[in-house]
Amino acid sequence: MPPAHWLQPKSNRLNNIYRALLLLAPFLAWGQTAPNPLGTWSLSLGVQRYAEPSMQLMGPEAGLHWRSQPVPRMGQANLEVDALLGRQKYTSDSNGSVHNVPQIETRWRVLWPTKASLNISYGLALHTHSDYLEGATSTGQSGYDRQSTQIWLPVRWRDSGQNWPSLGPAKTVSLDTGLLLWGKHLSRLSQTDAATYIDTQNTQHTGIYIQTKADYATASGTYSPFIRWTWVDDSDKVNSLRSGFQDFYTPINRRIQIGVEWQYSR
Repeated sequence: MPPAHWLQPKSNRLNNIYRALLLLAPFLAWGQTAPNPLGTWSLSLGVQRYAEPSMQLMGPEAGLHWRSQPVPRMGQANLEVDALLGRQKYTSDSNGSVHNVPQIETRWRVLWPTKASLNISYGLALHTHSDYLEGATSTGQSGYDRQSTQIWLPVRWRDSGQNWPSLGPAKTVSLDTGLLLWGKHLSRLSQTDAATYIDTQNTQHTGIYIQTKADYATASGTYSPFIRWTWVDDSDKVNSLRSGFQDFYTPINRRIQIGVEWQYSR
C-alpha cells in the first residue's frame, strides 16, 4: 500500500506565511481609503472541509482577494485573484490524525461579459492547491507534500438583490460555476522513503464547482457571505515504486468552503 497522505507540518514555513499576511494588512487598509483605478482588495475568513473516501481535512482559512476594474483593451474583461491560507486537522480511518496542517490555495481568473447579457460572464481560470506535510501522524504513519494545478472554465451569473427579497437587503447576488478542463496532481512520495517510492504526477479530467454569494452594503464596507462546493473525480493511475510497479492515484474528493468576504469602504 502507498504511504499515508499526511505529515506533521513545518511550523516555521506557515508562520512565515502568516507574518507576511499581517505585514500586508496595513497597506491593504491604507489602499482602500482612496479610490483605486486598478481594482479593489478584500479579506475573508471561513472554514473548509476536504474529504476523500477514507480521510478528511477540516479547519479555518483566511483569504486575500483582488478584483480589477473592467479592462477596455481586453474586451471589458475582469481579472480576479484569490489567495487562501489555512490550518487544517487531518483525520484518517487507518492513519490517525494530525493537527495544524498548512494549506495554500490560489485562484486566478479572467472573465468576459457575454454579448447576450451583461449579467453573465465566462472565461478561464487557473487554480493551485498545496498541502505541506512533513513528520508523523498520531499512529506513526509517514506521508508527503501534495500540490495540484488545475485549469477551469468558469461561468458567473449576477443579479440585483432586489429580485431576491428572501435574502434581505442584499445589494447583489451571484452564482459561480466551473468545469474542470485539465488537472495535474503532484505527490512527493519520495519524502517518505526515497529508496522505495518515486514522486508521482496524476492527471485529473473531471470536476465541477459551484459557489453562491450575496453582497450586503454597510457603513464599514461590503460583507459577502459565500458557500463554495467543489468535486473532482478519480485521477488516472501511475506507478509509484522505484523498483517494480504499484498503481497510485488521487481518489475522488469533495471540498466545501463557507465564509464571509469583507471589502472596506469609507
